[in-house]
Amino acid sequence: MILTIEEIAVKNIISINIEKSLKEAIILMASSNLRNIVVIENTIDKHKTFYLLTITDLIDYKLRNLDENILLKELNLTKARVLKRDENIFTVLNEVEDSDKYMVIVEDDELIGLLSYSDIINNIDPKILMKKQTIATLILQYKATTTYENTATIQAIQMMKDNNSDSIIMINEEHKPIGIFTTKDFINLIYKNSNLQNPINMYMSKPVYTLNEYSTIDEAINFIKDKHFKRIVVTNDDEEITGILTQKELLRIIYNKWVDFIKEEGNRISKINEELLSKTSMLEENASFDFLTKLYNRRKFNSFLDYEISKANRYQGQYLSILLLDIDYFKKVNDIYGHLVGDYILQEVSKILTVCSRNTDIVARWGGEEFILMLPQTSIDEAFLVGEKLRATIEKHKFKDVNHITCSIGVSQFHKNEERDSLFKRVDEALYKAKNSGRNKVCL
Repeated sequence: MILTIEEIAVKNIISINIEKSLKEAIILMASSNLRNIVVIENTIDKHKTFYLLTITDLIDYKLRNLDENILLKELNLTKARVLKRDENIFTVLNEVEDSDKYMVIVEDDELIGLLSYSDIINNIDPKILMKKQTIATLILQYKATTTYENTATIQAIQMMKDNNSDSIIMINEEHKPIGIFTTKDFINLIYKNSNLQNPINMYMSKPVYTLNEYSTIDEAINFIKDKHFKRIVVTNDDEEITGILTQKELLRIIYNKWVDFIKEEGNRISKINEELLSKTSMLEENASFDFLTKLYNRRKFNSFLDYEISKANRYQGQYLSILLLDIDYFKKVNDIYGHLVGDYILQEVSKILTVCSRNTDIVARWGGEEFILMLPQTSIDEAFLVGEKLRATIEKHKFKDVNHITCSIGVSQFHKNEERDSLFKRVDEALYKAKNSGRNKVCL
């Protein structure tokens, strides 16, 4: 059955009249915990015009130091795209673009629903989605390592190592890609005993084949197949690099979209489809991310850790440390304030851990109120300082409702040829030591 947009739209809509002030709109958004609000204008002919005030608009107004007492009608608000309630999602998908983030459903001049572009694509078969959704929505977290063509090769290789990258893109003064150097090129360079002081442009491959960020996922898959590439260098309309997407990550994204799709379908079917629900559970278990915090889950973390352990065992001077973090007295938070507040705290702590970590670090939810971090190329002394930074940041952070939260952290460094379970046992003992000695501490 093809869904109509009314079936997937948000019905509980908060709106405000265009004659009100920006300050009143902000108060309404904050009290309702909304990122967007519908602004309604009553025109002279007694018809209504609908606008959207979004969080993006608020950021822009803040940067421009706009007076909050300004009336909404004086702002250049985005006019909302108006849809009819009985339109189906396929029709709307073909008519709207990614830029139509939010649309309103109106009947007889009355607002009856709010629809986001995400609502539509989340209810579409992934095979159709891959032909519609662009890689621009995927590339944000996959930054490319770049340098100028005259950079010494040894420096370029050091950059690859520091960023845990298997390639580096050479750019010109206009920030446009002109060459690429990969780990495969590095092997040839070492084999020939080349001079690493020479500029990297002597060893780079050129030209660089790129894909525009507005190419679809389907086009990206075909690009990799046709070129036999292991990665896609993504550029914007000005031919500037916006990111790099490996074959492995592209396949992971597609797999996760299939998981999301099957989960949604599983929620809609009846009890006769218990077998499908069972398969959905298996797929969800194999997915990489924790649903609540959007961090990596335990299974994915272990796969990253196994890779780093094998690397540390192969090479000399490879440091590797892990941190195990537990929110103090978290059960009391749930008991006193409820699980919704508890979930909010888990999400806030996840954001803090992500923001305070390097691109090469791996942050995951270990389970319950426990989080784990893997710090490649980090000694135990350096990891201890990272732990102290995280502990202090969480202690100073103002959590709404609860206001004050602390955490205990255990730190351990990998020993060469050590089993993974042994490493976990030691970091768990360090965490226990931190909690047993008064909490809000970092222990080795």
